[in-house]
Order: sequence, then structure tokens, then C-alpha cells
Amino acid sequence: MSTYKNETQKYKSEEENIAQPQPSQSVEQKTLLQQQLEELVKVGVGGKFQDNEDYTKRIEEELHFEEAMIRGGIDRYQKLIREAVQGSQESTTLYGIVFQQKYITKLSEMINRDINIMNKGEAGNKQTALKLLCQCLPKSSASLFIDKETEKPLENKLPQVWDTVSLISLKNIIDGISGQTTLNKLSIKMGSALMLEARITVFKDQEKDKYNQIAKRLQGKNIPQNANRYQYKRNVWVYCMLKHKLKFDDWDKVDRLHLGNKMVEYCERLGLVKHQNRKRNRTKTITYVEATPKVITEIKNFNIKNEALFPKYLPMLMPPRDWENPFVGGYYGKKHNYKQQSAKEISNALSKNKETK
Repeated sequence: MSTYKNETQKYKSEEENIAQPQPSQSVEQKTLLQQQLEELVKVGVGGKFQDNEDYTKRIEEELHFEEAMIRGGIDRYQKLIREAVQGSQESTTLYGIVFQQKYITKLSEMINRDINIMNKGEAGNKQTALKLLCQCLPKSSASLFIDKETEKPLENKLPQVWDTVSLISLKNIIDGISGQTTLNKLSIKMGSALMLEARITVFKDQEKDKYNQIAKRLQGKNIPQNANRYQYKRNVWVYCMLKHKLKFDDWDKVDRLHLGNKMVEYCERLGLVKHQNRKRNRTKTITYVEATPKVITEIKNFNIKNEALFPKYLPMLMPPRDWENPFVGGYYGKKHNYKQQSAKEISNALSKNKETK
């Protein structure tokens, strides 16, 4: 009997030595067997996290980790907005794209209505500037405004032909909508952008094959990643048109100013911007263009609602949740599930799912 007791004590002491490593041993030096034995001693033979206390702590760590992912996405979104505002590229932001989609049809209808009035010879404010807009349309669109047989003006009932002009105007307005700029500077900028579109349209009519070739090369991933997409395309088109000696009568500064003024007037009617006169001194007054309070509020509310929709996705600390239904599964947090649950509730739900399986 004494021999049996001695052997039993010997085996117990060996197990304790394996389960509890010496202080000189570091965590990295532990063998896989020692780590498994330690884990079994910690959670019991009945299974991992049987008492649910340690399991709940791990779930809490996962929830905190997912919150950090959401905060990282918010920081990234706000950084993109700041860079777009500083670089006057707000038309590339999410709210800028939404504004363009929202107002492009309305702006095209307003332009088409005034073009029809001008075509009939009726009086109107800055109607002569609208004649330049017709150069932004291809020659095939002439049949919409003039009858080929009688050569009498027709009323155009397809306002979508002006969508390209509307898009260019809205992009230039939205690019600096969070700041303020002078009316003359913004008008000339818009007039110059519309003149470039007119030149490209003429180039398309005169050199269609060359136009298609260049347009294909400017699509998708052919543009350098670090380049400003608009500026890069503009430089390519200008170079190609000069190379092929395009014949085009450039608009003078006054014409571009009047046309830009007309486009700003349309945007004021839509409620996007407003102009204000500010006195610099007794003899000098400058007109500034800035966003309306309604648009500023819309931008703030839009950013608050959408800044958390694009988290910085990272690998999970815990195994993903099984999909209980199309709305609950995968990640643990509220962002990815239709209802908020505490770590304990998630732990209980997971254990119930395992029992049912």
C-alpha cells in the first residue's frame, strides 16, 4: 500500500509541475501541452467557459473592439470631409454626390425652360448668355430646337439633354459650398468649365474616332491614383485638342462671367446658395456666394447619420456568431444586429443556440 501511495503522489506532483510552470518559464516558452493543461485547469473539464464568466469577459472585449472599429470609421470619414473642404473638392464627398443627384433634374428643367423662351425671341434676364450653352450640345441635338424643313424654332420637351451642363454647374457650386467665394470668381470658374465642355463636344463632332480612343483611355483604373481626377482629365483633353489643332472660338471673359452668373442664379432659385454684398470701404462693395442655412443644416445632419456607416473592419477577437436570422449574426455589436444586447445576454443566447443544435 505504501508503494501505491508513493506512486500516486509522484504522478500528482508531476501533473502540478506541468500545469503550473516554474517562475523562470515565460509564456512564450510554454509548450502547447502545458497551455492546454492550464486552460483545462482554469475552465474545468466540462468544456471551455463552462461557467460563462470568462466567456462574458471575452464578449465584452469583442464589443469594445467593435466600438473601436466604428470610431475608426468615423475618424476616417471626418478626415475625408476635412481634406475635401480644404481642397475645394466637396463634390466628391458622399453628401456632394447626393446633392448632385437631388438637383440635377430640376436644374435641367430650369435651363430648358429659359432656352425655349430665348429660342422664341422673348425678353429675359441674361438670355443672351444662354446662347453659349447651345455649343455644349452635339450637332445631333439641333433637331430638338429647329425644324429642318421650315427652320422654325421648336419647343424642346427633353430637358435631360442639359444634364451634362447641370452636372458641371452643380459640381462647381458644391466644391466650395462649405466656404465662401466672390461671385465674379465663381462665375468665371463655371463659365470656363462650360467652355471646356463645349470644346470637347466640338472635338467629338470633328474627330469622333480620336475622341472615342481618348475617352476609353480615361475610364476606370487608367487614371493615376495620386492624381486629381478632374484636373488630370482636363489636362489630357486640352493636350489632345491642341495636338489635333481643334478650331474653336474661345469665349471671352465677359461672356464666361455672364454665363456663370446665370448658372449661379439658377442655384439660388434651387436654394443651394445665396449671395451677400459686403462693404470693404466707402467706395468698394464685394458680392460673396455662400451656402444657405438650410443646406448647411442638411450637410451636418447627413454627416451625423452616415459617418458611422463605414467602420474600419478588422478581424474579430471571438469566433463569429452563427446567423440566427438575416439580421442577427456575424459581429456581436449593435451596428451589425438589429437590437442591442449586453455581453451577458449574448453569452446566454449563444449557449442556448449550442444546446438546440
